[in-house]
Amino acid sequence: MKKLFVLFLILLAFGTGYTVGSSGLKDVKKSYNALKEEMSVKIRGMEEEVSSMRVRMNLMEAKELLESARSDVKEKNFGRAEERIGKAKERLAKAISLSSDARKKSLAPVQSELETIQEEARRLNPKAAVRIEAVEKELEKMTG
Repeated sequence: MKKLFVLFLILLAFGTGYTVGSSGLKDVKKSYNALKEEMSVKIRGMEEEVSSMRVRMNLMEAKELLESARSDVKEKNFGRAEERIGKAKERLAKAISLSSDARKKSLAPVQSELETIQEEARRLNPKAAVRIEAVEKELEKMTG
């Protein structure tokens, strides 16, 4: 009988230890899942921020190229201006590809305006400088 009682106490201790240990494991899993979800949200936010910064960087590069193109037009170097406007169009296209749908809609008119300006530069029109400056201002507003 004494051996049976000792066996019962051992089984009771084992059962209690197992129950306490498994409840701790459940708490750890719950904490892990909460942290995992929190990190996922933070990572998504950071990815969106990085994408936004890439768009902004491409827009700023396009603006800088347009500043140089405007100087070229004023100096009557239309070939160089056309080349720089083409590069600015590439930068703008890259920014559009990385942008959200709402921003794509606001950038589309700028892209078509650059096409018009590039055509004016091909026709050696010195008034292209005024249009370039307007697009520069528009890009300045978009980049902050």
